[in-house]
Amino acid sequence: MSGGVDSSVTAYLLQKEGYRVHGLSLIFWETRFSSGTTACCSIDSALDAAKTASILGVSHSTKDVRVEFMERVIEPFIAGYRDGLTPNPCILCNKHVKFTALLDTANEMGIDFIATGHYAGVVNHRLTIAADKKKDQSYFLYVLTREMLSRLVLPLGGLTKDEVRGIARELNLPAAARPESQEICFVGECDYGKFIRDYDGGVRRDGPIIDMTGNRVGTHHGLYAYTLGQRRRIGIAAKEPLYVIGIDTATNTLRVGQRQFAESMECIAGNLNMLVDIGLPSSLDVKIRSAGRLIPALVSAVDAQKVKVVFERPQWPPAPGQSAVFYDVDTVIGGGVIV
Repeated sequence: MSGGVDSSVTAYLLQKEGYRVHGLSLIFWETRFSSGTTACCSIDSALDAAKTASILGVSHSTKDVRVEFMERVIEPFIAGYRDGLTPNPCILCNKHVKFTALLDTANEMGIDFIATGHYAGVVNHRLTIAADKKKDQSYFLYVLTREMLSRLVLPLGGLTKDEVRGIARELNLPAAARPESQEICFVGECDYGKFIRDYDGGVRRDGPIIDMTGNRVGTHHGLYAYTLGQRRRIGIAAKEPLYVIGIDTATNTLRVGQRQFAESMECIAGNLNMLVDIGLPSSLDVKIRSAGRLIPALVSAVDAQKVKVVFERPQWPPAPGQSAVFYDVDTVIGGGVIV
């Protein structure tokens, strides 16, 4: 229970279905933002969750995982950007911290199932897309193990966000009017670039910006601030809009070009986690960014831990460090990190 509306309503719905419920709040972070809003999974949010648990008559406890969160999420996040990647901290958290802590605590307490307020479904131990396609979070959950899926309950999979807020208002839960969580919980109101600079001042290292012909057209102040396909904050006046089409950490060089040079027909994904056994090559739908759409593609094996994804049509560039997640209709087959 994060203290937010989704996990609060999840606890209520589980009770309604006849489960005996115990609420667990994981403390990842300590921040309260300057606006007064509470950071997700902070000490303050755990206190909010405890209030909700009391109202619902649910037992509640907290678990401090700040060390694990720093080592397995924040430091890899910063290192990834330093290395020219675009890591996804929510996926890192789900894989290395959140669901591991949930399952470990359940085992310690003799609890049968684990549950979260994610918008996704579990049908016959298979991960599925949520009914509310705009809120669907199955992309972030492809890293779960099959054991986790066999014990996972996701009560919000068939509901819309408006329906969830409506339930919270009817119950007069403290979280009913709480705003949406920050996209990156530990970054909060500042941009991720400032967060990285504050943590590691060494990322600010000037280098050349070159165009498609190899001519130097400007100077960047650190590759950490860029991702493939980016248009904003390049800082170069040109007749046509310029986009980031290459990040070379070996030479500290940023390459830019027109839109047509940014698009890609394929990518390689490694560090695979397959939730369903299928033969490859296979025609699947693929999502290459959390807010992106499903793209028809042919997925073929490169080796035991890598696949090649060839899209049906050119796509905005898949960013190394992000994940490619594979779907068969509305079932998540698995995924991997784009390399």
